[in-house]
Amino acid sequence: MPRADSDALTPAAPRTPVARRARISAVLAGRAVASQDELRRLLAAEGIEVTQATLSRDLDAIGATKATAPDGSATYVLGADAALDTSLPAAGSDAALARVAGELLLRAEAAGNIAVLHTPPGAAQFFAGHLDRGAHAGVVGTVAGDDTVIIVMRTPAAARDLCRSLLCLAELRSLT
Repeated sequence: MPRADSDALTPAAPRTPVARRARISAVLAGRAVASQDELRRLLAAEGIEVTQATLSRDLDAIGATKATAPDGSATYVLGADAALDTSLPAAGSDAALARVAGELLLRAEAAGNIAVLHTPPGAAQFFAGHLDRGAHAGVVGTVAGDDTVIIVMRTPAAARDLCRSLLCLAELRSLT
């Protein structure tokens, strides 16, 4: 239920099966989930109410299956198609972002709550894809053109922090 005060946030996602399944995929990509009941509780904590039957259909639709984790416990894992989904966090995305920043970042500037990144021509969408796959605090979304990436952040401080972080990554990477 939305807050009544003037600081209320707009809903982040529509209440549709596609949006719900995307959120389920993101939860499974981000942490180990052992049961449908645990997943249902995690979703409910985010305001997504779902029945066990619907959750079961959603898990099937996204190709999630149970697998044995290294510690011997059973957890849900996403199917091979998840590797192609750039909206999901990916293992090793920080290292890849450091490499890409070192190779492609020409300039990073904050303008209010927006971070503006400049790349060589043709590289902005590639760079934005790496940003999208990471778990960067405060990122609302990215838009990429030919040589510019616009990142909308929640606050001006978050935009400044992201620019500083990316510039540091680029400089550190260029030293290796």
